[in-house]
Amino acid sequence: MVIETLELTDFRNYEAEEVVFHEKINIVTGRNAQGKTSLVEAIGLLALGKSFRTRREEELVRFGEEEARVRGVFRKRDRGLSTEVRIRGLGVRGQGPGKGKTYVVNGVESGTVADLFGGVYTIVFSPEDLRIVKGEPQVRRSFLDREIILQRPMYYHKLKRFKQALKNRNVYLKEPNVRRDLLDIYDEQLADAASEVMKERSAWLMDLSAAAALSADMVTAGADQLCLEYRPNISLSLIGDECDAAGILEVYSRGRERDILVRSTESGPHRDDFSIFASGVDLRVYGSQGQQRTAALALRLAERELIKKETGEDAILLLDDVMSELDADRQERLLSGFGANQIFITSAGPFQEAALKLRAAKVMRVEGGRIV
Repeated sequence: MVIETLELTDFRNYEAEEVVFHEKINIVTGRNAQGKTSLVEAIGLLALGKSFRTRREEELVRFGEEEARVRGVFRKRDRGLSTEVRIRGLGVRGQGPGKGKTYVVNGVESGTVADLFGGVYTIVFSPEDLRIVKGEPQVRRSFLDREIILQRPMYYHKLKRFKQALKNRNVYLKEPNVRRDLLDIYDEQLADAASEVMKERSAWLMDLSAAAALSADMVTAGADQLCLEYRPNISLSLIGDECDAAGILEVYSRGRERDILVRSTESGPHRDDFSIFASGVDLRVYGSQGQQRTAALALRLAERELIKKETGEDAILLLDDVMSELDADRQERLLSGFGANQIFITSAGPFQEAALKLRAAKVMRVEGGRIV
């Protein structure tokens, strides 16, 4: 798939801008803080309804304005698609209509972000990706959930059901007098939802591991053998590879006295993690900066392969200031491996040697929220 046009209204530092893109390679240049990353951020917003840069959505609305609008027109294999996200901010002096978002798909308005899923496929390459490898488990869980939702939209509902069941149980655990018979009901609901989430995570990580191994081999010319390993908080030795709900329920039953004492659910998918190994070395603990950066890049390239396999579509690739992180040889191997994907590359400085060799590229310069 490709994005043909993008319209921005009061988004970040863009007042009103409409951009027509090249179907293959688009290079976005300019000094820092002019709006390069905001441009690719807007494209990513149309895939999942959220920014890859911030959780504070009011930051997406241009200062002093009440609403930001981002609209994209896409071309997929078998049809056209238009998506729009409207973000309400704090308004002028905080007197606006209040925060919130509206989604519009092919002209049909919705207040549900799930209506976006499965429409637009984007992959963001960013220096922040290093946190996936070396950061806290929460970063990897967020990465995992976000990417599964992008490729398998029904997972969103499974994850939402788990989070609601977890919230319900935790609220009840804070009651002054917890009844064991009522807690049985909360445990059953949570175990069933947890089983579904763990099954999806385990299966998807297995697919991602195989694809990431091939991607790392391509980027490093065989120097690193990448492998991912699911680290569920509830041991698979207790519940089996099928993540059996009955086994999870038994775990909750055994831990309920502890949970009542601390007034919180201590076990479950909300504490899951996964490890990344290169030639048998745990990269979070022992990996060099170069190995960690290469692994993060390989994960993103692996996403590209999985999206193609799952959906038949070529995802739009958003490379935000990552080319400077790679030496010339790895730039060459990376760019040669993108094939049919539409690519966006942001660069604050002169193009790297590999970028100079790109064919049929459109170059856009950003100054103060304007494409010039």
